[in-house]
Amino acid sequence: MTKPNPFAILEDPKEIARAERATEIAWSYVEGGIPSAERERQRRRMVYVVVSLAIERSGDPTELAHRAIRRFQERQIRR
Repeated sequence: MTKPNPFAILEDPKEIARAERATEIAWSYVEGGIPSAERERQRRRMVYVVVSLAIERSGDPTELAHRAIRRFQERQIRR
């Protein structure tokens, strides 16, 4: 069974590449603060955060990554 690809919803290859790059940037920023046992699940959550933001308004991958980091951390605090 293959895992779902949340980036596929974006359809446009340029948007997919931008979201993938934003995910790499954002994840590299937060990864160190995530317990190793939680990393895979939290990385998947970051992917969905980035994709949800990319659907709203994509823009530059770095700017998209910064917005994703903020949303990722806001949702983590509320838990």
